[in-house]
Amino acid sequence: MAVVTLLSDFVDGSSMALAEDTDAPTLNDYMTRSQGRLWAGVQQRRKQRGLTTQRRGPGTVYFAPDDPSAEAVNRYLQSDTGSDEETLAFEALKTTGVEIAPHVGAEAERTALLDGKLRNLTPQARAQGFG
Repeated sequence: MAVVTLLSDFVDGSSMALAEDTDAPTLNDYMTRSQGRLWAGVQQRRKQRGLTTQRRGPGTVYFAPDDPSAEAVNRYLQSDTGSDEETLAFEALKTTGVEIAPHVGAEAERTALLDGKLRNLTPQARAQGFG
């Protein structure tokens, strides 16, 4: 079964990733069916913990079509930013067929994405495009 993961970086310097199983065959199918569900879950959990819900910019969605690709996403998200391990894990994402796309949840994020004004984002939040 495919797994969809949403990674978001917030203005307080923290990050949060939520994942869910899906029967959608592609990221596009998932996004057209379930748009906003993971983002709503992130918002709800952060509010429960008393954390900010304001992101630095668009988040990143990872669509892993099978178990090996889901494991590759987990390895990538658990690696230290800027490390050799992260570089190897990112290469594994590409070879296992993980689809990657920006995810926006607010008008300001859509504007930043369309204007190309993504500043002060961690390298993991800068993933672009599909595939």
